[in-house]
Amino acid sequence: MVILGGHIKVDVDRVEVAALNQKINKEVFDAFKICVKEQGYQLNIILEVFMLQYANGRFNLKTEDVLKFKNDGKEVSTLNTTFNKEIYLKFKSACKLRGLFVKHVLTAFMEKYTSGNYILEYRDVTETK
Repeated sequence: MVILGGHIKVDVDRVEVAALNQKINKEVFDAFKICVKEQGYQLNIILEVFMLQYANGRFNLKTEDVLKFKNDGKEVSTLNTTFNKEIYLKFKSACKLRGLFVKHVLTAFMEKYTSGNYILEYRDVTETK
Protein backbone atom coordinates (compact mmCIF):
# COMPACT_ATOMS: atom_id res chain seq x y z
CA MET A 1 0.00 0.00 0.00
CA VAL A 2 1.28 3.46 -0.88
CA ILE A 3 0.00 6.53 0.90
CA LEU A 4 -0.20 9.80 -0.95
CA GLY A 5 0.09 12.56 1.61
CA GLY A 6 -1.76 15.82 1.25
CA HIS A 7 -3.04 18.61 3.42
CA ILE A 8 -6.38 20.21 4.01
CA LYS A 9 -6.03 23.80 5.07
CA VAL A 10 -8.90 25.60 6.73
CA ASP A 11 -9.41 29.35 6.74
CA VAL A 12 -6.46 30.13 4.50
CA ASP A 13 -6.10 32.69 1.76
CA ARG A 14 -6.92 31.54 -1.75
CA VAL A 15 -3.91 30.44 -3.74
CA GLU A 16 -3.21 31.41 -7.31
CA VAL A 17 -4.32 28.68 -9.69
CA ALA A 18 -3.15 27.52 -13.09
CA ALA A 19 -5.41 25.98 -15.70
CA LEU A 20 -4.38 22.69 -17.26
CA ASN A 21 -5.81 21.49 -20.54
CA GLN A 22 -4.12 18.24 -21.64
CA LYS A 23 -5.01 15.40 -23.97
CA ILE A 24 -4.89 12.15 -21.99
CA ASN A 25 -5.33 8.53 -23.08
CA LYS A 26 -9.12 8.10 -22.85
CA GLU A 27 -9.11 4.53 -21.53
CA VAL A 28 -6.66 5.35 -18.74
CA PHE A 29 -8.39 8.65 -17.90
CA ASP A 30 -11.86 7.06 -17.74
CA ALA A 31 -10.62 4.27 -15.44
CA PHE A 32 -8.88 6.85 -13.24
CA LYS A 33 -12.00 9.01 -12.94
CA ILE A 34 -14.07 5.97 -11.90
CA CYS A 35 -11.46 4.89 -9.34
CA VAL A 36 -11.21 8.38 -7.81
CA LYS A 37 -14.99 8.76 -7.69
CA GLU A 38 -15.39 5.37 -5.96
CA GLN A 39 -12.90 6.49 -3.34
CA GLY A 40 -14.85 9.71 -2.80
CA TYR A 41 -12.07 12.10 -3.79
CA GLN A 42 -11.92 15.01 -6.18
CA LEU A 43 -9.86 14.43 -9.28
CA ASN A 44 -7.84 17.63 -8.96
CA ILE A 45 -6.97 16.86 -5.32
CA ILE A 46 -5.47 13.47 -6.21
CA LEU A 47 -3.54 14.95 -9.12
CA GLU A 48 -2.31 17.94 -7.11
CA VAL A 49 -1.00 15.71 -4.32
CA PHE A 50 0.75 13.55 -6.92
CA MET A 51 2.26 16.62 -8.62
CA LEU A 52 3.64 17.88 -5.34
CA GLN A 53 5.17 14.52 -4.45
CA TYR A 54 6.58 13.99 -7.95
CA ALA A 55 8.17 17.45 -7.92
CA ASN A 56 9.66 16.76 -4.48
CA GLY A 57 11.04 13.37 -5.58
CA ARG A 58 8.71 11.45 -3.24
CA PHE A 59 6.77 9.70 -6.00
CA ASN A 60 8.72 8.08 -8.80
CA LEU A 61 7.57 6.63 -12.08
CA LYS A 62 9.70 4.48 -14.35
CA THR A 63 10.65 6.36 -17.50
CA GLU A 64 9.48 3.48 -19.69
CA ASP A 65 6.05 3.60 -18.01
CA VAL A 66 5.81 7.29 -18.92
CA LEU A 67 7.20 7.05 -22.44
CA LYS A 68 4.82 4.27 -23.50
CA PHE A 69 2.13 6.97 -23.73
CA LYS A 70 4.22 9.16 -26.05
CA ASN A 71 2.88 7.70 -29.28
CA ASP A 72 0.27 5.20 -28.14
CA GLY A 73 -2.20 6.20 -30.88
CA LYS A 74 -5.16 5.66 -28.57
CA GLU A 75 -8.28 7.78 -28.35
CA VAL A 76 -7.85 10.78 -26.05
CA SER A 77 -9.97 12.77 -23.62
CA THR A 78 -9.22 16.24 -22.37
CA LEU A 79 -8.15 16.79 -18.78
CA ASN A 80 -9.33 20.32 -18.10
CA THR A 81 -8.99 21.53 -14.52
CA THR A 82 -7.15 23.98 -12.29
CA PHE A 83 -4.40 23.41 -9.76
CA ASN A 84 -2.39 25.37 -7.25
CA LYS A 85 -0.12 27.34 -9.60
CA GLU A 86 3.01 26.97 -7.48
CA ILE A 87 2.61 23.18 -7.27
CA TYR A 88 1.83 22.90 -10.98
CA LEU A 89 4.88 24.96 -11.99
CA LYS A 90 7.17 22.83 -9.78
CA PHE A 91 5.66 19.68 -11.28
CA LYS A 92 6.03 21.00 -14.83
CA SER A 93 9.66 21.89 -14.12
CA ALA A 94 10.34 18.42 -12.67
CA CYS A 95 8.88 16.81 -15.79
CA LYS A 96 11.00 19.02 -18.03
CA LEU A 97 14.18 18.26 -16.06
CA ARG A 98 13.52 14.56 -16.65
CA GLY A 99 12.89 15.17 -20.36
CA LEU A 100 9.23 14.18 -20.06
CA PHE A 101 5.95 15.80 -21.07
CA VAL A 102 3.37 16.66 -18.41
CA LYS A 103 0.58 14.77 -20.19
CA HIS A 104 2.62 11.56 -20.37
CA VAL A 105 3.62 11.73 -16.70
CA LEU A 106 0.01 12.38 -15.67
CA THR A 107 -1.23 9.47 -17.80
CA ALA A 108 1.39 7.12 -16.35
CA PHE A 109 0.40 8.18 -12.83
CA MET A 110 -3.29 7.66 -13.58
CA GLU A 111 -2.58 4.16 -14.85
CA LYS A 112 -0.46 3.33 -11.82
CA TYR A 113 -2.98 4.81 -9.37
CA THR A 114 -5.89 2.90 -10.91
CA SER A 115 -4.04 -0.41 -10.87
CA GLY A 116 -2.45 0.07 -7.44
CA ASN A 117 -3.58 0.12 -3.87
CA TYR A 118 -3.31 3.81 -3.05
CA ILE A 119 -4.79 5.79 -0.20
CA LEU A 120 -4.88 9.56 -0.12
CA GLU A 121 -3.91 10.71 3.36
CA TYR A 122 -5.10 14.11 4.46
CA ARG A 123 -3.57 15.97 7.35
CA ASP A 124 -5.44 18.89 8.83
CA VAL A 125 -2.79 21.54 9.29
CA THR A 126 -4.90 24.13 11.04
CA GLU A 127 -3.52 25.49 14.24
CA THR A 128 -5.48 25.14 17.43
CA LYS A 129 -5.55 28.22 19.59
